[in-house]
This record gives sequence, C-alpha cells and structure tokens, in this order.
Amino acid sequence: MKINYSNINNTLEINKKQIQASIAPKTRKEDKDYKYKLHPLVSVSIAQNLILQNNKLDKAIRILAQDVILNEFTYLNDEKETDENLIIFWKNNINELYKQVQEFYSYGFGASEIIFDEKTGLPKELYQIPAETVTIKQEVNDDGTFSYYALQEIVGKPAVKMKLSRFEYDDEDDDLPTCFWLGGGKTSEFYEIPYWVPAVNSISAKVALDELNAKKINEGNLMSGILVIRRPPAIDGEKEETKKDLEAQMADAGTGILTLDLESFNTEIPLEVQYVPISEQNYSYLSELSDRCDDDILACFSIPKVRLMIDDVTESMNSNKSNTIYEIYTKSLENEQLPFEIEINKFNMKYFEYPGTVNIETPIFSDKKDVEINTILTLFNNGLITLGEAIKAISVYYPALQLEYNDTNPLFNERYYNGRILGMAEASDKDMSQLNGVMAWLQS
Repeated sequence: MKINYSNINNTLEINKKQIQASIAPKTRKEDKDYKYKLHPLVSVSIAQNLILQNNKLDKAIRILAQDVILNEFTYLNDEKETDENLIIFWKNNINELYKQVQEFYSYGFGASEIIFDEKTGLPKELYQIPAETVTIKQEVNDDGTFSYYALQEIVGKPAVKMKLSRFEYDDEDDDLPTCFWLGGGKTSEFYEIPYWVPAVNSISAKVALDELNAKKINEGNLMSGILVIRRPPAIDGEKEETKKDLEAQMADAGTGILTLDLESFNTEIPLEVQYVPISEQNYSYLSELSDRCDDDILACFSIPKVRLMIDDVTESMNSNKSNTIYEIYTKSLENEQLPFEIEINKFNMKYFEYPGTVNIETPIFSDKKDVEINTILTLFNNGLITLGEAIKAISVYYPALQLEYNDTNPLFNERYYNGRILGMAEASDKDMSQLNGVMAWLQS
C-alpha cells in the first residue's frame, strides 16, 4: 500500500526559496525619471511569517534587543558639559529606540521619525515606524549623484518622503520630516542580512514540527499503527463470541490503533497477530530535531539558553561554566552595542552639537554579580585593595548602599587582612565608629 503525503506547510517552502533568492541588494525602476526603491534583503512579510510562527526566534530577538539597548547611557566628554536636553531625549525615548532595534534584528533595519521642538529646534521625540511600511528611495540628481530618502507607504494614505538623519540635504528638502535609520552593512548601505537567516532551515523545520503537533491535537489521536489478526474460520455459533472477546481484549490498547480482523477460509492456518507501525516511531528523532533547531536559532544571536529561562544543563557545584558563559555573552553584547553607539554619536553631534561619545552599559546578570562581589571581598580580605576601593566597587552592584565616602578619611585608605588592619593610621572615635559599622556590614 502506498501512502501519499503532502508538505506540512507549503508556505514555509515558498518562504525558504524566496529567502535564498533574495539575499542580494535589489532595485526596482519606478518611472522614467530613474527613481528607484531599494528593498530589504529579505522581504519583511516573509520574515514576519517565520518570526510569528516560531516562539524561540521571536523571544531571542526581543531578548537581544533588550540586553543591547535597554540599559543606562553614560556620556564621556572632556571638552563640553553634557546637554541636559540630550540626556532627557534618550531617556524619554528609550522604548521607541528599543522597538527600532527589535525590528533591526527582525528585518535587518529599523526606522523612527524624529519630532523636533518648535521653539528650540532640538529633537524632542522618536516615533518608531513599522518596517512593513517603509523602504529606501533612491533619486538621481542632475549632476549624476544620488540622494536617498525613507519612503513610508500606508494603504489608503499618501506616501510620505522623509530625509535620513545620516545625510545632508538641499534647502528645498527642509520641509520634509526626518527619519532616524538603523541598518546597513557589507551587502547594502541601508539593510543588513537578518541574523536568523543562516538558520532558516532550522526555523522552518521547527515551525513544521509545531504544525504537526497542532494537527495531531486538532484531529485527535492520529493512527499510530494497525493490528492485523489472521485466524482460521470460526466454528458455527462461536464467531460472534470470538469477535466480542477480541474487542474486549483491545479495549485498553488506546485509540491510536486500527484493528483488522481477517478470517481465512483455510482451516489449517494458525492464529497470527501482527502489529504494523505507521507513525510515532520517530518521536525521539523529532524531539532531538526540535532541540537542535532551538540551538541553531540561539547560536545565530549568541544567546545562552539560560537567558531564555531554559535551564537543562547539569553543572557541578564547583563548576564555573555558567559564569564563563555569561562573561562571553556580556562581551558579545558590548560588540553588539558598538554600531548603535556610533549611530547615536552621529545623531548627538548633528542635532545637539555634542562631541563626546555615549556608552551603553551592559546588563549585570546575577551570576556575574555574585562573582564580582566575591572577587572584591577576596581582594579586600587579602589586603590587595583599600576599604574605600572596596566600597566604591561594591556600590556599582548595590546602588542602594549609601555609605559616606571621603578620600581624606584615613580609614578608607587602609588595607585589611582577614579583618585586621594593616598599618593603622591615626583616626578619631567617629572614624572608628564608622569603620566598625562598615566591617559589620561586610561580614554580614
């Protein structure tokens, strides 16, 4: 018997083929004036289809965007005091920037409209622009050079042409709105290849597995096998009773088995029972395949599994594996932040005339926090750092710890070995009282 089957999700196969054919910059001629649109390297609609059907991919994108951008901004500049308006702007618009970064990891680009204050002329707000509504428009100037604009198109509304904050424009474009654009790499000036593209086969496979499970739930317990019973002809008067006995024996076998009762005309044939499996035999393989697909997705974003609240790795008490993984992940985040910091620095210089640099802090994970604090205490207890240095270092991880610190206080400049001071400096009763309070806290 031949069993015919169809693809679980034909759309996935179409998406995969389109992605493989589209990883290259494309242009499309619009009219006789040589105006073009530069489209994303991977269609936004295709990317949305895959992301929304794969919860691990969707979660990985959101987590990486959170860890990269939803942190404190510090401003480093020796020449000019940081403008308070600059600090307030990024603080108030961090959520819009996060959504823009999230779309960057989803589609290879992200865009926001810059709203300016009418009185000061400074940027006041960011409004994230949905990726499916915006593309880059390339126009040929009279001298043969190109000008680039963001073009937002919403069904039922006129298209909106916007300047890009990374470029300078002629006075005739002063009335156009301005777009803050994230994206651009080796392949395209405006678009990146999304991080997840190398794992598109694994992503499609995982979606197909989810479709298979959903189909099984919706249609009930699918047939897992056929139980074939071959037996000699029943003796007159016993046939009905024998059939009832068989049904009673199979009652506890589950609903996923089809029983075929085959009666032979040959009285010499013995009773024979044979099980023919149809499905469920590859469950272990499919389960392992699902795990490998998840691993491939996380590998594209360099995210440890535990960051997605997946703790399936056993580790001995003396192992430092988790801490090492978080150290590597934190270093990866610092590298991820660099291109965004560069774009923000250009933005700050253009609109706030701020020549300094912005540094986006990395999140402090609990494992790393414990290790760092224990390291500080070990250095302090061995006399390698002073009390003041220890307090300042620990305050980074516990901002709520409010201890008065004064460089001129001799107690804070002393070193200690296992709680005993090395070379006690002259101190007042007030200083000694403060020292006893600090030591009691450190030993608690």
